[in-house]
Amino acid sequence: MKLKKMAMQMAMAFVAAKGVQAFDRAGGLQGVRSKLSQRGAQGGGIDGLLGQFGLGGQTGGAPGGKGGANSIAGLLGGLAGASSGAAGAQRMRGLLDTTRETPEDTPEEEQVSGLMVRAMIQAARADGEIDADERGAILEIVGDADPEDMAFLERQLEEPVDAETLARDTPEGHGIEVYTAAVLAIEPDNRAEAEFLDTLARGLGLGQQTVNDIHVTQGKPPLYTL
Repeated sequence: MKLKKMAMQMAMAFVAAKGVQAFDRAGGLQGVRSKLSQRGAQGGGIDGLLGQFGLGGQTGGAPGGKGGANSIAGLLGGLAGASSGAAGAQRMRGLLDTTRETPEDTPEEEQVSGLMVRAMIQAARADGEIDADERGAILEIVGDADPEDMAFLERQLEEPVDAETLARDTPEGHGIEVYTAAVLAIEPDNRAEAEFLDTLARGLGLGQQTVNDIHVTQGKPPLYTL
């Protein structure tokens, strides 16, 4: 399976669509799909794709290396830059420095990518079921995934929302990546979403200041009042 690619596609789509105006500028759903498909032909990795969406931001690091543009850490750093500028990207890189880095395309990174997909889907479902239009849009974004990966995604769309189990399944040292994936998928503005994020953060052993820092890097309101 190539769950890393799926995680990256979904993360990019959530960021591109988080504001209606930004989504429209990207050409709507078809525009997002087109830009994702251009990535392989045009190169440029994550930074290049962020630039196509007009989101800017640099991930830092050499492509393919530790924190590089095609790594999970590089993706999250780039999305932080897209959400809240260079300062957000720098803070996210600092947060990721506390996690255990692994080479790309290892079984561990594939596992973490799958957990990020689960986190995004569960966060999006935290305040109720994903409706037919939302479900269709998610499946459309990852429409080029292989059957095994699509079956994985379909299961996640049906599985109960369970932040405690998601946290237990996350390997030590990867809590920040999984929590960040959940945050970037939503605009946490209701009790159900806040409770989901609080349960996930506690299960992952993330301190309240770290959680608030993650929210800030993604341009979201802090979860806790400190």
